[in-house]
Amino acid sequence: MARGARFNRRLRYWFDNTMSRGTASLVGWLAIVSVVMVVVVTIALEIVSPPDADGRPPNPFAILWQTFASTFSLDVPETGTLAVLALWFVLGVGGIFIVSALIGLLTSGVNLKLEQLRKGRSVVVERDHTVILGWSDQVFTVVSELVEANRSRRRAAITILAEHDKVDMEDQLRRRIPDTGTTRLVCRTGSPLDLTDLELVNPNEARSIIVLAPASERAEDADSYVLKVLLAINRGPAFRDRRHHVVASVRDGRNRAVARLAGGDAVVVDADDISARLLVQTARQSGLSVIYQDLLDFGGDEFYVISEPRLVGYQFGQVLSAYQQCCPVGIVHASGTAVLNPPMNTVIEPQDRLAILAQDDSAIRLTAAPFPVDEAAILSSVRGPQAPERTLVLGWNGRATRIIEQLDIYVTAGSVVDVVTDRKDAAAAVARVGLGLRQLTVTVTEGDTRDRNVLEGIEIVAYDNVIVLSDDVIDPLTADARVLVTLLHLRDMLEKRGKAGSIVSEMRDDRDRALAQLTRADDFVISEQLVSLLMTQISENRHLESVFTDLFDSAGAEIYVRPSMYYVRSVPGLTFATVVESARRRGEVAIGYRMAEPGEGNHGIVLNPDKTQVLPPIDRLIVLAQG
Repeated sequence: MARGARFNRRLRYWFDNTMSRGTASLVGWLAIVSVVMVVVVTIALEIVSPPDADGRPPNPFAILWQTFASTFSLDVPETGTLAVLALWFVLGVGGIFIVSALIGLLTSGVNLKLEQLRKGRSVVVERDHTVILGWSDQVFTVVSELVEANRSRRRAAITILAEHDKVDMEDQLRRRIPDTGTTRLVCRTGSPLDLTDLELVNPNEARSIIVLAPASERAEDADSYVLKVLLAINRGPAFRDRRHHVVASVRDGRNRAVARLAGGDAVVVDADDISARLLVQTARQSGLSVIYQDLLDFGGDEFYVISEPRLVGYQFGQVLSAYQQCCPVGIVHASGTAVLNPPMNTVIEPQDRLAILAQDDSAIRLTAAPFPVDEAAILSSVRGPQAPERTLVLGWNGRATRIIEQLDIYVTAGSVVDVVTDRKDAAAAVARVGLGLRQLTVTVTEGDTRDRNVLEGIEIVAYDNVIVLSDDVIDPLTADARVLVTLLHLRDMLEKRGKAGSIVSEMRDDRDRALAQLTRADDFVISEQLVSLLMTQISENRHLESVFTDLFDSAGAEIYVRPSMYYVRSVPGLTFATVVESARRRGEVAIGYRMAEPGEGNHGIVLNPDKTQVLPPIDRLIVLAQG
């Protein structure tokens, strides 16, 4: 190495060491640079400055003093005795350090305050707001639905507390939900498990609290987090003996009971159980996911629980025709228990409330006159006995056993479920669940559902229902990609065989819905999204918990999509009032229909139509009936 290069490296090393010694070294270097600059400029000015009127060269000390004063912008006299100028020099240097220190302190204080604000550590003073505790992909669905629900409110707020950077949370929310309408979003950084951090979002004055589980592959970890947050809310010293409207969900149904104990009067949703029920019902009835999506979001029709004293003493069957643009679906008793599609002769008691399907609460108005009914259009056809069903399940996840158990409730004896998966734990899980099955026979075949050869070995057209599951032990994007590959193969195989088939797929990320539609599967169930919608609905109205409990319970009333020819003839001028009456005579509640030519987008599903509306050609009715 050349001597010059070694010298440069040693010089750089020495400079770095002096700079690393702290503030004193930095001030020293600044002083040296300042002195060098002042001296060099003074010498230059001495050379270039012209002599005075007497022909004498400029005084170098005077130039030095002027250069010094100009460099640091000091307001000092230009001339004077040496003692006077020395004192001004001391004052100028001292002032430089004092002003610099003041500016530094002010800058540090402002930066510290801005950093604290950026971290989101200030206390929220909102009242009657919605608090969201935790962060996962569910937060975007929950916030967007709350924003929609708040459209009618003049001033609304949503506060989010999570262990994420405040600015990052705000950026993600702004990117995914650009229009928040009248709702303000307030993010705070902190742990929902920390009692002090919880107070940042003022939960004691919130209208509702939603607890979101973190994105964890293990249900045990996610449920443990929810359990601890519920304990903090219900048992924390700052929140004890205060009534909170809290909504949470667990992924393992066995943890639901202990979560309720931890949360006091919190509403705890069994996410996996509801997802399994929705998958089974959707697989057996095409278009059902669209119906549930409409019922659970705030963009279409939703359930309301109201008191209507003018209907006290009426039978429920009479109430069905009391509204023109609403569909009464059940009764919520004084105990808080909801009964959907009760017996038509059930009398409305003074303390009872009605569960009503409506587009908005402003549309819930009693009609003045009864609606005309076309008696000639009403049919009383009897459905034949239910035939055994064959169901194919492609893939595996933690909900698969529940799906099989739910299928066993709905199907008749002699039905079959064939499972094809490359998951090693599937066979043992099926063996355990098979001991309690009454109607089903389940078999497991090992194979990769993305492999065309594996799928070709299955007689796809022989199955009544096909369910494609998203793996829950890998990340959502990869799992959904595998589902998409399987769907593309299935649809191609069915088209080549000249069959339509019924395919229902489970997706984990709502952003993959658009891609999934390209596969032309019949239905898509985004489990986390539907659970998020359900939690949001209950957070807005606690009474809806009982309504949805009855709706998702196989022992209660459920939604069925049935052929219209069982109820009415296709005659000109057929109105929905006639459909409602035909369903009433069967002990059912009609809530919508499916058009015979559905087109694209929503399977032709129409919920809660005007009872005086003349219906287009329809092929299915949507009814609430006992299973």
